[in-house]
Amino acid sequence: MLKYNLFSALSKYSLLVMFLLISSFAFATHYRAGEILYEQITERRYRITVITYTDPSSAADPSTSDVEVSFGDGKKERVDRSGRVFLSAKVVQNSYITTHEYAIDGTYIISIRDQNRVNGILNINLGNTEYIAFYVESVIKINQSIGPNRSPILTKPPIDNGCIYKVYYHNPSAYDPDGDSLTFELIPPKENVGSEVPNYETPRAVNNYFKIDFNTGQLKWDASLNVGIYNIAILIKEYRKNIFVGSVVRDMQITIEQCLNNPPIVNDIADGCVLVGDTIKRIVTAADPDFSQRVMLLGYGGSFVVDRKATYSPNPASGMGMVSTQFIWTPSCNQIRKSSWQIIFEAKDDAISQSAVSQNSFFVQVIGPALQNFKTKQIDNGFLLSWNRDTCSLASKYKVYRRIDSSHWNPATCVTGVPASTGFVLIASINTLNNPNANQYYDNNQGRGLSPLVTYCYRVVADYPPRSASGQVIYGEVSESVASKEICDNMLVINPAITKVSVTATSTTTGRIDISYIKPLQLDTVDYLPPYKLVVKRSITGQSTYTTLATYNFVNFANVTGASVTDSLLNTENNQYTYVVDFYAMLNDTQRLVGMSSSATSLRNIIYSTDRTNIITWKADVPWVNDTFVVYKKNNLQNTFDSIAYTTNTSFTDTGLTNNYNYCYLVQSRGFYEIPPTTYRTNNFSQIICGTPIDTVSPCAPALAILPPCNIKSEYRNKLSWVPNTTCAPDVLKYKVYFKERKEEPYLLLAELPNTQLEYFDAREELKLSIAGCYFVAGVDTAGNESFIPNEICIDNCPYYEIPNVFTPNQDGSNDMLLPFEYRFVNSIDMIIYNRWGIEVYKTTDIDIKWNGKDLSTQADLPEGVYFYICKVQERYLDGIRTRTLKGTIQLIRK
Repeated sequence: MLKYNLFSALSKYSLLVMFLLISSFAFATHYRAGEILYEQITERRYRITVITYTDPSSAADPSTSDVEVSFGDGKKERVDRSGRVFLSAKVVQNSYITTHEYAIDGTYIISIRDQNRVNGILNINLGNTEYIAFYVESVIKINQSIGPNRSPILTKPPIDNGCIYKVYYHNPSAYDPDGDSLTFELIPPKENVGSEVPNYETPRAVNNYFKIDFNTGQLKWDASLNVGIYNIAILIKEYRKNIFVGSVVRDMQITIEQCLNNPPIVNDIADGCVLVGDTIKRIVTAADPDFSQRVMLLGYGGSFVVDRKATYSPNPASGMGMVSTQFIWTPSCNQIRKSSWQIIFEAKDDAISQSAVSQNSFFVQVIGPALQNFKTKQIDNGFLLSWNRDTCSLASKYKVYRRIDSSHWNPATCVTGVPASTGFVLIASINTLNNPNANQYYDNNQGRGLSPLVTYCYRVVADYPPRSASGQVIYGEVSESVASKEICDNMLVINPAITKVSVTATSTTTGRIDISYIKPLQLDTVDYLPPYKLVVKRSITGQSTYTTLATYNFVNFANVTGASVTDSLLNTENNQYTYVVDFYAMLNDTQRLVGMSSSATSLRNIIYSTDRTNIITWKADVPWVNDTFVVYKKNNLQNTFDSIAYTTNTSFTDTGLTNNYNYCYLVQSRGFYEIPPTTYRTNNFSQIICGTPIDTVSPCAPALAILPPCNIKSEYRNKLSWVPNTTCAPDVLKYKVYFKERKEEPYLLLAELPNTQLEYFDAREELKLSIAGCYFVAGVDTAGNESFIPNEICIDNCPYYEIPNVFTPNQDGSNDMLLPFEYRFVNSIDMIIYNRWGIEVYKTTDIDIKWNGKDLSTQADLPEGVYFYICKVQERYLDGIRTRTLKGTIQLIRK
């Protein structure tokens, strides 16, 4: 029995000890910092890594053996610690790794919440933080269309130190393995989902500066005011093509100590770019104002942890007062990305009291090199372009650009792709996937043939798609390579070529166009035998049927010549015409079509007339280059056309004209074509076109103001007034006033007023029921153009309903009935009157109430005294009926 009691007592003692230990773990403080990283393994399976920084000297340290992870889909898991690194006697890094599979696509918040933060965090809850939970979260967005994703990697630990009154710097040195764009924001730390820590205060600064750079993540604190520990949180978001794909919150701790040490300064470092296969180098230097201290330089960032790592030498760099190191990086193809790599260098001195730190960073863009061995080869009436595939074998497509004549453009350092300013136009995008011929393209102007009369120049660019950390193509910004060298070539004149198409007469029935062409200059007369034939054909532009204008036969190639042809009896006033010249030769004993010129159209004008203005535009599709256009206007006095403008554009605006007066124009194109080594000029005219300027410009709406009658109970008119706006179309002849009762309804015309009247009273009878609605005032000019509705103003009702607090139903003819004061804009009421015992004595829906002081059920006179009422008033507003409840007392007096 004694033995049993002793055992029982020991058991109770053990339980008490365990309880005390558990209690001490539950309330002990130990959390300093942390973050959660994630990595997609398969379609919806993720590897989750929780990293925390705790105080190993705390009594709660044993509780860091595991942590509970919430996955955001309603599921949780206790995860054992997988790694532990002591950074100091007061800081230990703990790692927890697990995997989790989500059932469906969606956005999920991964989080941990554990007790408790270390005590004495100055900017949280006035330093009383021993019972405040530690919480961090990350957001993952699972969407199969954006591809696999991995969180940003933060290469700089979230435990840091600084000196009082000295500028403090910190950069999480984040990089995204998938090449996603990152942004950085300061947010208050949290203690639960959606719940900030209590009484959070942004750390105070001497110069009131505590900010983080949105794009680089560089935090600057200028400068701390108090010694102690601070906690802040950094929200790091990742984007693909401006689409949010995930985020990580870093909760970090900064210890400010009493030290007079000055931080060393890292000199500015120039940004740069590097082609894959090349090496980028930078000299990084830091100097300490306290020359007697040793300075150490350390590098951080993604470039130091990827497969082809950047290095710096010496590492670490150390020296008295001043130190330098050389950054060297020869990136691999896997490092090609649209966004630049950020490289951070941190300088730290060795002061006895407390080392001081500063940082600086620079960016390096890794670019795909230019495609090599770019060539042209003429085949028939086109060029076969070819080039070597990209050396990385990672390009998703090759893009071919073309322009006429050399651009004389040499890409500057770090310029990728082909800017539009060079004059090159994209003519083809060739996908590389399962395409053995992706490194060549045949350009024959989409079947129309290239002109033998101009010089064609080309460049080609490789597109590198964004890839995940595992190398899988993902949705995001494409990275372009440097443009290839420009290659230029001329087509050999192996087909006839049209050199002129000029309108010489404008008519609907007797129009004329002159056409000229040159013969083929080269021909394989072994395969293509005489006799030869040239056929000139014409069609109305846009139609596929051609009409033969002229046929010329030749007994041998030496006798083949070019010619000029006049095409007559045309409707040049209404039609544009297209011309081609076919070339025939004997092939296998049959005369066959063996070549065709590029098509050429007549130059055609279009005119648009508006207020005192004619706008002329023109177009032509020709095989030569038009470099100048001359605009002519008819001089009616001399019946000639005078030149009024020279332009390189394809439009001209003739202003300052007289409305309702007819003006006629024609345009001459001046261009050139090349038959190396000679350049020839060609001039061609359009048809004559006429236009009559008319006023089609709406006047500006006047500036409108409305005064509703809310301050005068007996007034129901809305007063409108306006100030003319003469900045556009000042010829306003009259004004129109429009109104609509509801925003979704069409406007109704209320009045038309002369331009001398600048105010209007809307006094319609229905305004006694509601003044709510929308107005606008339009100006109407002499041509009938009416301004639009930018000056719309909507006003609302100002309902009024008030019940007297006394009445005298004594049949003296005065105040014998309870009636409301004069009211407005009331739709209905629902009123109940009670006696002092809460018994209902009167009820009505009559807006005028009309209570005569009798009991509603017995019709007996009610005694004098105080009665109570509840009245629900339905009031009219612009957006509909609103209910307002009135409560009060009524004194019934009979004497």
